[in-house]
Amino acid sequence: MKRILIITAFAVLAVFGQKIETQKADRTKITRLATTQNHLSVLEFNEPVKEVAVGSSNFKVEWRENKVFVQPLEPNATTNLFIWTESGRQSYELVSAESVDQMHFAIDEEPTKPVAKREDPPQPPSLIEQPKVPAAMLMESTPVRTVGSSKNHQKVEIIVEDVYRKDGRVFLRYAISNGGRTVYLPAAPAVFTLRSPRAPQSLITLANRQLADDIQLRWNGEAAVPVVHAELQAPVVRPGQTAHGLVAFDLPSQNNQPGGRTVVKLRFPEDGVNSVSAVLVL
Repeated sequence: MKRILIITAFAVLAVFGQKIETQKADRTKITRLATTQNHLSVLEFNEPVKEVAVGSSNFKVEWRENKVFVQPLEPNATTNLFIWTESGRQSYELVSAESVDQMHFAIDEEPTKPVAKREDPPQPPSLIEQPKVPAAMLMESTPVRTVGSSKNHQKVEIIVEDVYRKDGRVFLRYAISNGGRTVYLPAAPAVFTLRSPRAPQSLITLANRQLADDIQLRWNGEAAVPVVHAELQAPVVRPGQTAHGLVAFDLPSQNNQPGGRTVVKLRFPEDGVNSVSAVLVL
C-alpha cells in the first residue's frame, strides 16, 4: 500500500508541477502560455528575436537576444502575443494560470541540427539591433502615477507608465492614447529638463509622478537632453487606439542634486490641432 501511495504522489506532481516545455517552431500553430502575476515566463528560441507585439498593456513583454520575458500586470489577464525571428512568426495565447503550479515557467524551441557545410563561408554577425534596455527594468521599474487630471480627453494623450534609473540613465515606458478623430503619427519624443520648476505644492513629494494639464507648473526655460535610445510599438495610432513606446536618456550630473527634484518634459509631434507632451517629476 505504501508503494502505491508514493507512485500516486509522483503522478500528481507530474500533472500539476510547474511546466518547462519544448516545442517545434510552427507558424501555423497557436501556443497556449499560462502565466501568473509576479512571476516571469520565458520563451527561448534558436535564433535572435527581431520583433514582438502584444495585444494588451496588462502584460510586460521584453526580449533579449533569443529570449522573450512575459509578466502579467493584472490578475486573470489574457491577450495574444506575436514573435518574429529570421525563420518566421510564432503565435501565442497568453492566459491566466489557476495557480503557480499550473503556469508555464519556460517554453524552449526544440534545437535544430546545423545544415551548413564545411566549405560554406562564415556567416556575418547579425545586424539586428537589440533593445538597449536593462533586463532588470521588467521587474524593478517604478510605476508612475498621475497627479491632477486632463481637461480634454478628446485628443492625443501621453501616459507615462513606469520609470527605471541606473547609473544616471533614465528609462521611461509610456502609452500614446488617441482620443481624437484623426490618425496620429508618433515619433520618438524630444526630452527637456525644466529650469527652476515651481508648483503650488512641493515637488519633492511628487517623485515618479506625471503632472496633468491642470497642475499650475512654472519654470524658467528648458534644456534639451540627448535621447540615447527609443522604441515605438506602432508607426500609426488610429482614433480610439493606444500604442506603447520607450525612451532612454542620460541626465546631466547637475540635475541629480540631493533634496531636489528633476522635472522632465517629453515633447511629441503635434496631433494636427494640439501640442502633445508629458511632464514628469523624477
